[in-house]
Amino acid sequence: MEPLDLLSEIGATNDQIREVGRERLELVERFNHELRDLIRDFESTPDTFRVYLDLKKRLERTARRIEKAHADNSLDYTERFDKALSVLKKRRFEAATKELDRIPVLGLLKEQRRLFDEYKKSYAGLRARCEGLEAKIQEKTAYYESLQRIDVSSFDELTSLKEKIAAYNNGVGTFLETFFKEAPLMDVLKVSLDASYHPELRFPQPPSYENAEKLLSFVLSEGLASLTLYRFLEYAKYSDSKLPHYVGDPTGFRQVLESNIVWIESLGDIRSREALKISLEEPGVSLAVKIPRIIAFLSKLGAATDLLTSLREMQKLVTSGRYEKIRATTVVNREHLEKVQQGTHIADLEALQDERAILVKEIEELQNPRAVELDLA
Repeated sequence: MEPLDLLSEIGATNDQIREVGRERLELVERFNHELRDLIRDFESTPDTFRVYLDLKKRLERTARRIEKAHADNSLDYTERFDKALSVLKKRRFEAATKELDRIPVLGLLKEQRRLFDEYKKSYAGLRARCEGLEAKIQEKTAYYESLQRIDVSSFDELTSLKEKIAAYNNGVGTFLETFFKEAPLMDVLKVSLDASYHPELRFPQPPSYENAEKLLSFVLSEGLASLTLYRFLEYAKYSDSKLPHYVGDPTGFRQVLESNIVWIESLGDIRSREALKISLEEPGVSLAVKIPRIIAFLSKLGAATDLLTSLREMQKLVTSGRYEKIRATTVVNREHLEKVQQGTHIADLEALQDERAILVKEIEELQNPRAVELDLA
């Protein structure tokens, strides 16, 4: 039911309550509840003499109170109550209930509360919709204004930048994979451990630096420093009978490997990791710190010139401020941008404003729930 219709229903119910008189109506409701409670007790209680006497006393007490209320002119529908009492004394429960159901004003107070609760909910729903539209209008207005500041030429630069980043990430992945395959195990572990102290380089992290240091010490003491990483990982798959032919301390090997195996395996799969890679999702302020560190790291490892050159070009883009302008276009909806360029976005905003204006008018025609509640009282 619409809020205005609910208000009308509430008003009609209030008129009926005023006509009867709230105090009188509350009294009718109270006696109705008492009699129905007695009916339920009679129906559900075993017919023992003691219980019967107790219920009979309660019935007589209620009858006296009804008689007194009628004498004081504070109760209507006494005839219905008398008939209900009469048949209830004969334990004709269904007949007693039917007599009570014939009282026309029963349930008015309950209906009044139900209608008010529904009205309050409807009113709150309208306000929420109105506030939601207001927020949507502000959000879209700000969004369209931001689109007006977009440099259209950035779209072409975005495509080129994506290609350059993809080429660099592929190149650095290949370089690390080759380095890790060819370099001695000790060099690979030291390089990886050093890199793990700089989270922005995104190297796989050891389970703990203490465990990693134990691994380095073991590799050195057992004469495994010149092995390749991949050969070392093969040893981990050897059986207990085969491993002693390659490692002097198989038990120590198993122990030190167990606490570092996840880290070692991730280094063996370095190409698919995020190590030294960059992304358009990263803001310029992050790349301004990250790129110089990657350049220094790759230079130390003797990386190819083209990798370092592409990073330096990216660094210039970041420091010039152009990178953020290009990056901003990644979240731009091209259709929305065209709307702004053609001016048709104004119609979208006007449609929302019209919808909100209708809701505001509807709310203005309604009473505040608090005022309605005071009227109920």
